[in-house]
Amino acid sequence: MTNLILCGGAGTRLWPLSRNRMPKQFYPLFEGRTLFEETVLRNKGLVDQFWVASNEVQMELARDQLARCGVDRFGCLVEPVGRNTAPAIALVCQGLPADEVVFVTPSDHLMTKPLEYGRAVRRAVELASAGNLVTFGIRPAYPETGYGYMEAEGETVLSFREKPDEATAEAYVASGRHYWNSGMFVFQAGVFLDELKRYSPEVLTACQKVKGDPSREQMEAIPSISIDYAVMEKSKRVRMVACDPGWSDLGSFDALFDEVTPMVGGNSVLGGQSPIFVDSRRNLVVGSNRKVALVDVEDLIVIDTADALLILKRGSSQKVKDVVGELKKEQSTLLE
Repeated sequence: MTNLILCGGAGTRLWPLSRNRMPKQFYPLFEGRTLFEETVLRNKGLVDQFWVASNEVQMELARDQLARCGVDRFGCLVEPVGRNTAPAIALVCQGLPADEVVFVTPSDHLMTKPLEYGRAVRRAVELASAGNLVTFGIRPAYPETGYGYMEAEGETVLSFREKPDEATAEAYVASGRHYWNSGMFVFQAGVFLDELKRYSPEVLTACQKVKGDPSREQMEAIPSISIDYAVMEKSKRVRMVACDPGWSDLGSFDALFDEVTPMVGGNSVLGGQSPIFVDSRRNLVVGSNRKVALVDVEDLIVIDTADALLILKRGSSQKVKDVVGELKKEQSTLLE
């Protein structure tokens, strides 16, 4: 089995920790290890080889971190320009044997229950070996509005659902039939390419013109589309493995807060010097080398880096993208 790790995103919702040249998947968030390294280490015992799809800058980061995980040989798809997930997967699959099982994973997700994770992957491989396109449905812990959902009956996916409003998300959770879309997939390379030809032939045709490393012109000629829109939402061969592997996409500072073990008073600290908390509760401080002190405040997230300081209320972390938008208008180097 091949693990295709998809990189490329800048993780802007975790700015200023995550930057274009050091996105969140390569930042040492937990005990000195990165999310990319965690992905490699948990899959190392499940797969035979790795492929990485990313841009040139991130490929260098990936190469260094794979070496730290004891992986010296791996396949590379260096994308001069990103075209979303379906083309990246197709470009890798067309260079693999048709019966090769491919395990597609993001590079920046967290799993805290390895036994459940392994069980789900093994079942997915069984279903994929029978000619199915397999996705993983995460049992929802709460009515999250920032995730896509899948409606399923057993292992059969009935429908894909976009990110819902709060009332709809509550109804999804109450139904017991809806699952968070994890963004992980398992299938045989040939089965995926056959379904891509059936439902998005223009994508496959453009990908088939690429031999070896794609040029910028070749990549720009490929339609930009996700695997969900290109194949998964249309195919009749989709199956789902329901699981609870302690999954988080760490897509916001609120999600990060949930994963950091709190101290006395409910405050949480990640990296940097130990902050001082005076009558302050339920705060998250991610520090650099400066001493941080909080007095009489609650439910704050403080992100202190060498060149930028971000302070926000818990529950408002989705608005970090608005900060990034302002920095883009300023053409700020702080995004680099």
